[in-house]
Amino acid sequence: MSSRRSRRGRHGAAAPENHERWLLTYADMITLLMALFIVMFAVSVVDQKKFDEVARSLQQAFSGKVMEGGGSIRPNGNGDDDGATTPVAAVAAIAPLVPVIAPEKDLPRETAAKRAARREEQELAALKRRIDAWIDRRGLGRRVETALERRGLVIRVITDDVLFPSGSATLSSDGRALLDDIAGVLRLDSRHPIAVEGHTDAVPISTARFASNWELSAGRATEVVRHLVGRSIAASRFSATGYGEQRPRANNATDVGRRANRRVEIALTRLETPTP
Repeated sequence: MSSRRSRRGRHGAAAPENHERWLLTYADMITLLMALFIVMFAVSVVDQKKFDEVARSLQQAFSGKVMEGGGSIRPNGNGDDDGATTPVAAVAAIAPLVPVIAPEKDLPRETAAKRAARREEQELAALKRRIDAWIDRRGLGRRVETALERRGLVIRVITDDVLFPSGSATLSSDGRALLDDIAGVLRLDSRHPIAVEGHTDAVPISTARFASNWELSAGRATEVVRHLVGRSIAASRFSATGYGEQRPRANNATDVGRRANRRVEIALTRLETPTP
């Protein structure tokens, strides 16, 4: 029995615990870190020879001959590889930086017409701003106004106490001075036709000179044209029309409305059809 107890003591006891297992984990971590740094080092080191080969390949692809006897992608078409062009320069050579705008004569008719209409609209708008600034400086806001309409740029002048005495087609001294200033503005433009229109209110008129509002409005339009032509504006640009009371802008039942209807309109008519 003593012999069995002694054998159990030698073989049945638990083996002592190993306290150095952490060395395995540590060694694994160090190995992984070393592998990581090796990979990072390998990536950071550039093989100059291989880089030059890649650069030459890109240059040949974008700038040189496509195949034996072929042409060149570059506009000069020489396909020479002098080794001085970098891949970045080669790519830039085939990427246009400035858009090419087709000449107007090469555009479809509809596109060219729209472009011309937009350009004319901008020109008339710029001229309107200059006239409005002049009106503000002269304090004429209640007697002279401008408007961009479908027919063109319209300068609208109230005739009462501005251009003509009541029932007359003879320009007043203030009216002549005002038209001189308007002529200076009209000379800024040299290509648009100028339509001068006379308008009256609905009150009938019958004098020795004017039998009706038709004659009065036509006489006033003609007088304005005659004055403007004498201020170095080509007579071929003008037309004069009398509308009488047929195109009112306000109600003829009131004094204010009748005053607004007694007017002369000077219109720079469009050459192009305005876009919607």
